[in-house]
Amino acid sequence: MKKYEVIKELSEVAYEFTKKLLSEDVENGTHDLSDGVFANVMTYETKKRSDAFFEAHKKYIDIQIILDGAEIISVEPVEKMHEYECVQPFGDGDTELYAVNSDCVDFVLNKGDFVILYPEDAHMPCICIEEPKTVKKAVIKVPK
Repeated sequence: MKKYEVIKELSEVAYEFTKKLLSEDVENGTHDLSDGVFANVMTYETKKRSDAFFEAHKKYIDIQIILDGAEIISVEPVEKMHEYECVQPFGDGDTELYAVNSDCVDFVLNKGDFVILYPEDAHMPCICIEEPKTVKKAVIKVPK
């Protein structure tokens, strides 16, 4: 659990839920925690980069934890996204989408790996490594 302690610095609630995720089979769906923190647990097929979008959030920090399988998450500064076409503006919501495949940093996440994405980090999750495969992941949303 030592590598997950950085989550505790961000949110005790998120850290406690992370411990649960790693020790139990948590059902898919939205899990309302406390202090405005919630988690989406999901199982899906990864996709080709050409079928994905970059997303950005303004209200939440994402903690994305791979519970089973592996995927690539690409990250690019959100200000770089503003050079490209926005296909879904924030509006009243928290997610903005960009249709772009720019030069970016790719993180390969395997079972047990996680990444913390701040509002300044546009990200393209759910990318397949070689071919689409099933992944189970939790995204814990912590208010910024």
